[in-house]
Amino acid sequence: MRRQKKSRYGDRVSFGFLVWMVAFAVIATAMGVSYAVLKNEQVAERTEINKLNREIAVCRMNANQYRAKTDALTNRWAMRERLAHDGSALRDILHSQIEIARSTRQDAPLRSTAAR
Repeated sequence: MRRQKKSRYGDRVSFGFLVWMVAFAVIATAMGVSYAVLKNEQVAERTEINKLNREIAVCRMNANQYRAKTDALTNRWAMRERLAHDGSALRDILHSQIEIARSTRQDAPLRSTAAR
């Protein structure tokens, strides 16, 4: 009879324990991969949000610049200076020259259409 050589740890590690270790390794690997995928999506979303926030800030700045530019162009004092500088025939209107137009319609009493 020959004696079979057993490994040193043969009695300590059972087949069921090895199966559980492999299952644990597979689950841990799957969790790590899913964590990496979800974290990557989170970073991509944060990058997209930052990009949109920058675009909104640029649009607000452009709107403010446009508003400032139109305010500067429609400022009556600046318009007067430009007209005077260009030698335009347009001049200021005095308040005494302004006439208020009266309505040509006669003030007829309003009739309700709900009574019909």
